Amino acid sequence: MKAVGVTRQPPQRQGGSSETRLTIRVDFGAHGALGPGKVRLMELIGEKGSITAAGRAMKMSYRRAWLLVDALNRMFRQPLIETQHGGSGGGGAALTPLGQRVVVLYRGIEAGASASAMISLDELAGQLSEALPAADISD
Repeated sequence: MKAVGVTRQPPQRQGGSSETRLTIRVDFGAHGALGPGKVRLMELIGEKGSITAAGRAMKMSYRRAWLLVDALNRMFRQPLIETQHGGSGGGGAALTPLGQRVVVLYRGIEAGASASAMISLDELAGQLSEALPAADISD
């Protein structure tokens, strides 16, 4: 399952076609939550080596990206993302080994849940109306 962009916004339907998928969010109570948006941000930081570039790829401000990174780093016993301040060599960011492991664990949960739910998701999708709803009302 490949994640793209900001995952909180539903995919746009065109001509009656739709994509049915399961979205997983792990709630840790007072510690916060881990979902597809934060995990995708972590993946992009790992790929791009920059919080700014990762945020830009997700169409979010640097401030928003930084606040999510801070929340992720406070959520676990050890930081998930390391940052290096700018200077002559420039700044950057990278996933720590724990950050890499959290991404792998989350994607494993997501894949397992999607595989387990496939038959039920297909049945639910098969019962959708031919007409598209006038407005999207979540949940």
